[in-house]
Amino acid sequence: MNAAIVYPCTCNGCRNYPTRPAEIWHESQIASKAQGYYFSSDTMKFFNSRIADFKPVGISPRADSLMVIVSSKRGDDARDYEIVTLCPYGELGREWIKDSDGAPIEHYSSLKAARRSARWNCTIAPQVCDCHGCNLDKAGR
Repeated sequence: MNAAIVYPCTCNGCRNYPTRPAEIWHESQIASKAQGYYFSSDTMKFFNSRIADFKPVGISPRADSLMVIVSSKRGDDARDYEIVTLCPYGELGREWIKDSDGAPIEHYSSLKAARRSARWNCTIAPQVCDCHGCNLDKAGR
């Protein structure tokens, strides 16, 4: 017999309130769909970040998630790019891939490289989200 999953919080996933980030049509709407402050204007300004591109991806029969390429610039360093995913409940998933030596690659050196990556060119969300809402959905909420 399976025990029911219970979380003692009121996050979007626990309340069964999907934000459906894939439904946006302009980058200014991303912050309102994401949980937390990653895409807030103050955070983006502090880290000198920009949204370079975004596209809907599906983890169910319809596209409920959003994949975003975010660029950041630290001091005099060159701008670098990272791919992040928002699940249907707005939870942020950051990309952690490894190179041929097993060392983590967290960023791409150009927007072109990020757009050519296998992760960006998939049609479904490449990672399984561990947020409360996705876990409750997997358990048959």
